Amino acid sequence: MVSSEPKGPSKVAKTGDKPPPAFKANKSPGQKFKPGGAGGARKFDKSAGGPGKPGAGGTRRFDNKSGTGNFKKFDKSGGAAGGFKKFDKGGGAGAAGGNKFRGKPQAQQTQAPAEGEKQDWNKFKQEKKDLKLKRKSSKDTYEITKEAKQIYEKLRCRRTGNKDKLVEQIYKVLNVGDTISKVVKAHDTARVLQCMLKYASPALRAEISEQLLPFIVEMCQSKYAQFCVQRMLKYGSPATKSKLVDSLYGHIVRLAGHSIASGLLDTMYQSATPQQRIHMRQEFYGDLYRKAKDANVKSLGDTYKEATNMKASILGSVKANLDHVANKQLVDSSLVHAVMLEYLRACDEDEEKLEETVTAFAALVPHMLSTKEGSEAGVICFYKSTPKNRRAIIKNIKEHLLKIATHEHGHVFLISLLNALDDTKATKKAIYDHLHGDLKTLVGNQYGRRVVQWLVAPGDTTCFHPEFIRVVDEGLAFGKKEKELRRKEIFEQIEAPIAQAIAEEAAFWLSNSHIGLVTADILNHIQGESYEKAVTALAKVIAQPEWRISADAAGPLPQDKKKPHNDVEAIIAEATKQRKKLLNADSSSGEEDDDEDADEEADAEEDGEKQAEDKDDGEPKLKKAKKEPKKSKAKEEPAASPLVSGIEEAGMHIVLKKILKNDGKREGTPFSKQLLQNLSTDVLKVWLGVNRACFVLLKLVEESPSLLDDCKKAIAEEKSLNQALGGQKTPGAKLLAAKLSIGK
Repeated sequence: MVSSEPKGPSKVAKTGDKPPPAFKANKSPGQKFKPGGAGGARKFDKSAGGPGKPGAGGTRRFDNKSGTGNFKKFDKSGGAAGGFKKFDKGGGAGAAGGNKFRGKPQAQQTQAPAEGEKQDWNKFKQEKKDLKLKRKSSKDTYEITKEAKQIYEKLRCRRTGNKDKLVEQIYKVLNVGDTISKVVKAHDTARVLQCMLKYASPALRAEISEQLLPFIVEMCQSKYAQFCVQRMLKYGSPATKSKLVDSLYGHIVRLAGHSIASGLLDTMYQSATPQQRIHMRQEFYGDLYRKAKDANVKSLGDTYKEATNMKASILGSVKANLDHVANKQLVDSSLVHAVMLEYLRACDEDEEKLEETVTAFAALVPHMLSTKEGSEAGVICFYKSTPKNRRAIIKNIKEHLLKIATHEHGHVFLISLLNALDDTKATKKAIYDHLHGDLKTLVGNQYGRRVVQWLVAPGDTTCFHPEFIRVVDEGLAFGKKEKELRRKEIFEQIEAPIAQAIAEEAAFWLSNSHIGLVTADILNHIQGESYEKAVTALAKVIAQPEWRISADAAGPLPQDKKKPHNDVEAIIAEATKQRKKLLNADSSSGEEDDDEDADEEADAEEDGEKQAEDKDDGEPKLKKAKKEPKKSKAKEEPAASPLVSGIEEAGMHIVLKKILKNDGKREGTPFSKQLLQNLSTDVLKVWLGVNRACFVLLKLVEESPSLLDDCKKAIAEEKSLNQALGGQKTPGAKLLAAKLSIGK
């Protein structure tokens, strides 16, 4: 039985107890072994004495709880005289001058509730709040930030006017010593500074930015201060943005490898001047350019142009810096891509060093395709890779294929990859099979269409610029198979799946002129059964009376088209004006809603008064319909592209003529014959009244002379069609009538 008395030096073993076995299991929780009495052999007993063991009056080697003259190595009790206390944390005389937390608010030692008593959690929470407030108030900036945040609450309200005046008030409060530099990294006061940078006048914004410039490097790495840097980039003047970039010199490589600062550095690099971009790249060339910049060095090759013996050392520094960034997986940056491309071009002769770099960056290729330089660097990595590294690159991009194929620069890498791979079966399995399910998305994108066109018509000058073809064909030097054989094998594998996709959703493949041009290119190259299957479905769509297509002939704007530069203040003023209009519209709509509610209540009262009359008459009267609430103009969705008749649209007119031009040499059932067979009398009557439709019919009989008699017969047999064609005065109708010898 375990004694309920507390353990310690005052505990004396009871002589009347019988010692139990030394290793008898203890049933009470928390104790593995049950110690015995005073006379037993207790292996782990530190209190009572026994044969061979120290007791109450014996010498205890690790006694930490009693005795005044003993050597106590880990004694934590306070006030013992003469003891050597190495880790003494008590309140003795030896600890009076070495308390690390002296003067700071400490949590009050609250006694634990007695057994059966409940904890007062409200009191506990209040004590925690008070302690937190004491800690905050101990800071020297507490009162200043408190006053600033009170003004900030008014400033952030969207209905507040004269916000620049409030910003001046906050600035007067914060502009005391180095307060701004202290509060910029805190989560709450950083938001105050962001709001100040947004609504301040140009002069005050420049003054605030000047105070923050010496701390930009630390701010870029801060979790909260980074947003102040973003506001400086967004609302600052061109001079402020230029000073921001200059203040980062000497820390470019370190910031490029920082998880927070790398994004800001990329933004600054894109908005920097050409000379500043060169200086930022120079820091990757070695420590020599970290402190001093050289105006004569424009690229990596210029660093060792006059001293070739320095080439190995400089390239080693560049490789070390790139490896540092790659290890952090922060290569999605325009600056890193530019340096990487220069390095790969400089290492063209050193195969061993190039292979090391390519192997290191193989897993990061998907993140390198967001810029033009990164895409070129990715292409070089793929060209110079071993077969093992090539398979690794393909494996890494497999899950990002659709995004890469529809990207402005990523699709160039994918086309280069398709043009350089020798294993055509693996190419289809690894690339096309993953893209086939998203073929509609691919064809609907302006860059994805180029990938499909290269698969179907590689190197075709009607689809691609000659310079683009020349650049892509440079990859043929890194393959072993003949160019024509490789392209033929790829096309033979994808011909049937593409034709099947067209046959299943023919309306989509003629939904607008851009997709129609891709369809025409595909029909120009597929043969046999695949061709007949596709044109049969397309002819039925074109011959429908209500064939409509999208009129968005302009297509999406290119992503690299830059917006015209405007003054920052003008942008803010215009945005404020638009915001006020929306607020006025919301307030007016709210008043209208109140009026409508009043009208509805009046209608309800009238209905209640007339309810008895309705019962007497026996005929229920219709209630007034409730007015629909007016929708805000700001919430209206943009209207979809208008639909127009497919035969009248200019771009689709070119598509149909292109299909008919390539159709004359076909064997079997060509597209022109399928189209003529599906045209009903009503559709023909509509077509004869449209100038472009008449030109399509004229092109049909010119490219397929065997169908001339069939077309003439179809029009001549119907008197209404004959009269409709003869009565038209459009150029297309006149030429068609002359070709068919109708109306003479």
